[in-house]
Amino acid sequence: MRVLLRVVLGLVAVALAGASFLALVETDAWWVRMTDFPRLQYAVALAALLALLAAARPAGRGLRIGLAALALAALGYNLTKIGPYLWGARSETAAVCAPDRRLTVMVANVRLENRHAEPLLAMVRARNPDLLLALETNAWWDARLSPLTQEMPHVVSEITGGHFGMHLFSTLPLEHAEALFPVGQDAPAIRATVRLPSGEAVRFLGLHPRPPHPGQSARGRDAQLMWAALQAREAEAPAVLAGDLNAVPWERSMERAQRIGALLDPRDALGFKPTYDATSWWMRWPLDQVLHQSGARTVAFTVLPGFGSDHYPVLAELCLDEAERTPSRLEDDDLEEAQRTIEAARNQAGGRG
Repeated sequence: MRVLLRVVLGLVAVALAGASFLALVETDAWWVRMTDFPRLQYAVALAALLALLAAARPAGRGLRIGLAALALAALGYNLTKIGPYLWGARSETAAVCAPDRRLTVMVANVRLENRHAEPLLAMVRARNPDLLLALETNAWWDARLSPLTQEMPHVVSEITGGHFGMHLFSTLPLEHAEALFPVGQDAPAIRATVRLPSGEAVRFLGLHPRPPHPGQSARGRDAQLMWAALQAREAEAPAVLAGDLNAVPWERSMERAQRIGALLDPRDALGFKPTYDATSWWMRWPLDQVLHQSGARTVAFTVLPGFGSDHYPVLAELCLDEAERTPSRLEDDDLEEAQRTIEAARNQAGGRG
């Protein structure tokens, strides 16, 4: 029995450590990149393993030390990655903002098969956001969301016939608004300039890239993130990037996108706030995001109640005022890597877009 327990603990330790460090490998392979998502779950499992090693003493001293060292190294790495989103939450400047400089952005992945439109409509009307980015929309959702045009008359949409349709509803005027396919894939993006009551402008970028999953690498997703980051970098007005990004904040591609676009993540100041999977109590991570440049600051960032989707919607309240935090500095190879990623995705897609 002790031998079996040693084998099991050894296999668990190696598996958890391997999964923890695998994403360090430079590759687009989906099964490698997906290992970046459940870092909180790795950390909990590794802490439990360490407690078991300390309490049960099922193995010889040398083996226990080796397994504990491996588990501690993996736990430390995971906590380094997710630590900024778990503790030491910092606040922005006092949440006072002139009404004409305030922008509220709601992101809701509706889930294509979901048929609970009324709770979402009620939530939108109760929260009264300036912008609603609805994702995974199709013709059915287009019809169900159309009543919102009474309060939010400015609309940009792209119905793809699959899981990557999107709608942007706005109470504020939109300029140069368009849905486009920036990296040649069938997952569109929305680009628009939002005019605030103060007369100031905000560059809005809405994304829902395809996630890494069996048969689909992370290349297209990363390319959309790089494209959006470059758009933000080149924008004359403060930029906001919002959507179900199918990437967690601590991923290498997200960190690069934030550096290139000089983007700030509200979760870095306000906490973990998972949004997916709303149907699971333990496999959850933050996929739905609203990032902004330092020309805006976060007043509040809220995960809203579910409405039948596998994502919780989020509501970000921003103020067009200088943020206290500063974005991460650009690294030497960031721009070159971004261009290479975009070109590779376009070549893979046959040049569309």
